[in-house]
Amino acid sequence: MKYFSCILFSFILSSCELIVIGTPKKETRYIDISQRNALGTILLFKTELDSNNVPAATDVLAKDINNKYLAIDKIEFYDEVTRIGRIISKKNITKYSTDTISKDLYRLNLEFNFRKQISFTTTKIDSSWYIISVN
Repeated sequence: MKYFSCILFSFILSSCELIVIGTPKKETRYIDISQRNALGTILLFKTELDSNNVPAATDVLAKDINNKYLAIDKIEFYDEVTRIGRIISKKNITKYSTDTISKDLYRLNLEFNFRKQISFTTTKIDSSWYIISVN
């Protein structure tokens, strides 16, 4: 009888997951840091600012919904992009939300270190995403 109850007890513990020992695994989401999606474009912008690469950070900026900046215009934005870099550089993104304005126009609100909130408006030009405003 002892062997039967021991075998029955081991079958019960091993056959179903009614009793879970430990914590369940969290689902991890990976975000592609590139210009293939709106959030990835902002993360690429922040990554370039974290590495103090202002010329590369200005490459993801666009004038409006259909027009990219010319090279001479990008140089004029170096001071402004450097200022934005001082604000968000080396800070963690603690929360973000996405507001879809249209199919190719998104507004993303990011929170940095639980304090600073910055809103980015992104648009899709050709097949890449660009930042058209930072508030």
